[in-house]
Amino acid sequence: MASLLNCAQSVLSKGWILRRARFGLPVFAQPLAALVSLALTAIIQPVQAQNPPLEAFAALPRMSLPELSPDGRRLAFVSWQDGVRYLAVRDLETGTSTAVDITSINPRYIRWGSDRYLLLSASEANSVGRVRGTVDISAVISFDLDNDMEYSQLLRSSSRTGLNYFMGEMVYIDRETEEVYIPAFDRIGNYDLLAVEMDGRGTRIVGNGGANTRDWVVNARGEPIARVDFSTSRNRQRLMARQGNRWEAVLTEENISQPVFTAQAALPDGEIAVSFIPRDPDGVSTRSLYSMSLENGEVTRTLFTHDRYDLDTIIRDPYSFEIVGITYDDVFTQRVWFDQVLETYQTELEAAFGGAAVRLLSWSQDRQRVVILVESEREAPTIYLFDVPAQHVGALGAYSPGLFGAQLQPRVHIQYPARDGVRIPAYLTLPEGAGPHPTVLLPHGGPRARDTGGYDFMAHFFASRGYAVMQPNFRGSDGYGAEWAEAAFGEWGRGVIQHDLTDAVAALVTGGISDPDRICIVGWSYGGYAALAGAAFTPDLYSCAVSIAGVADVPGFIDYQRDRYGADSVPHRNWSLQLSGDERLREGRDLREISPRHHAENIQIPVLLLHGENDSVVPDSQSQRMRRALRNSDAGVRYIELEDGGHSLLEDEAMRIRLLSEIETFLDMHIGSSE
Repeated sequence: MASLLNCAQSVLSKGWILRRARFGLPVFAQPLAALVSLALTAIIQPVQAQNPPLEAFAALPRMSLPELSPDGRRLAFVSWQDGVRYLAVRDLETGTSTAVDITSINPRYIRWGSDRYLLLSASEANSVGRVRGTVDISAVISFDLDNDMEYSQLLRSSSRTGLNYFMGEMVYIDRETEEVYIPAFDRIGNYDLLAVEMDGRGTRIVGNGGANTRDWVVNARGEPIARVDFSTSRNRQRLMARQGNRWEAVLTEENISQPVFTAQAALPDGEIAVSFIPRDPDGVSTRSLYSMSLENGEVTRTLFTHDRYDLDTIIRDPYSFEIVGITYDDVFTQRVWFDQVLETYQTELEAAFGGAAVRLLSWSQDRQRVVILVESEREAPTIYLFDVPAQHVGALGAYSPGLFGAQLQPRVHIQYPARDGVRIPAYLTLPEGAGPHPTVLLPHGGPRARDTGGYDFMAHFFASRGYAVMQPNFRGSDGYGAEWAEAAFGEWGRGVIQHDLTDAVAALVTGGISDPDRICIVGWSYGGYAALAGAAFTPDLYSCAVSIAGVADVPGFIDYQRDRYGADSVPHRNWSLQLSGDERLREGRDLREISPRHHAENIQIPVLLLHGENDSVVPDSQSQRMRRALRNSDAGVRYIELEDGGHSLLEDEAMRIRLLSEIETFLDMHIGSSE
């Protein structure tokens, strides 16, 4: 979908790059489809088939991002049906539903502004002026449920804003005045906090920021009480507190190349919650949550810390805006509730579902209705409504109708030994029958990401087709503390981050699980790089490799990051540190040495490359270069470019069907489970 950037081209034509282009206003050019009637019936009929069809695994969720209205009467959610993505609203009293076609944009999250207004944060991928690559432009769209879901894109024509690619964040919602707080750059590059009327008519400034402002903290009364400034030119981060009519720095971190702390939310006692990783060599090195004084920037108490796992997300009540809990990732994602009522609900529901993973997703203002998601190591997610007074749980919708009730092969958490004795956590999904099995090694993306327990559409699909599937949380994965993550810096391709994958194969073969002559490495994003690196640097280990949206030309990728964001930008510094161990690449080893494209002559196995043409994270030119490098080899390469596809390939169900179909055919040809 093409997008119009009002007033942007005149600036971008002068050679400004993304970090400086702040004048003008991006908008979604194409209108959303008209209001439609949406039938939401029979979406949770149990499936008895042992091996559900490919389409069931490829299906985009029939119900995702569910949010209860404040009065608990209506449920808003996103639904993909018959090739169309809808924003739907279901009346839980009458069972009737209405919806708007939002196929042309990508939903990020939903919030109820009031019982009348529904707010959608959404994005779309576009090429913007001279900014290199594709940009995900985000905005907030307001829907008026009292007027047939009439909608408006907030801040689309505001004179208070300049060029903003990312105006999809909602910092605070005032349900009495029906305003939503959205941060945005003004016409001279200051990052202000704006209160926007939900009907799109009025806008006022509630907080004046500066050119280096990055985040805002608002208390329960809608008052901005803190902001975070970060300067890449000065290598400085400051926590600014409002004192009267002035902003004063209460905490300053000097000589840093990237932000050290994150201001999360206001606390009832006037302090704020801040997350960071302590650097005490004798203490924990995991991301933790603390209370910080706005008078002097001192940490007053610990709100959450774990000796093994990082803080993942905070959970805020959508009505009081207080922190009511946090999450961290163990085998499954765990929740720690600070709110006694929600903790009781969690305990009761886990007991009712027999130990399955339960997530509290949304609740009404009086907390008498709660939307939950339930999944296990062998079942796809299902969404339920918990009626508290009635003590009744009823199914609302399934992630995929074709998988509801299907007992999939269990995805089990294990550990295996690396060559240096470190135990590497992983998930193993075995097919039916005795081994050794043909095997898919499935490294995750990131690499600062990780796999967690529960349903995984690719792992469960491959296992249903007769393949053992291993998903290692190799060193470099997120969630296990700073030491684990930083062990991978400068270790791509030929170092420990790849060795952990090689050692996973050794453990599988030694344990009699995998047939050493029928192992394929399949990865997405960083995992796609790892697949190509495995083919190039351990050429005798695998029988085939599949790279989905993967990095292939490492020097080209770091050049892309520099040109896109600037040499002193946080993204460029992060990637430089990941790839070379040096944030400025001053003494980093030659990136060609870890670049699969530059060692294509080593690859002797078949390679499948898949890439979305609108990938805003890893440009499709990466896979195109890899294809050219392999065109004269004996390995055999197949390249598939998915039209209009982004990095996650969530834009279209047909796209995901083709993705799994192409990989299934490729695996069957080279390591087929039926051999």
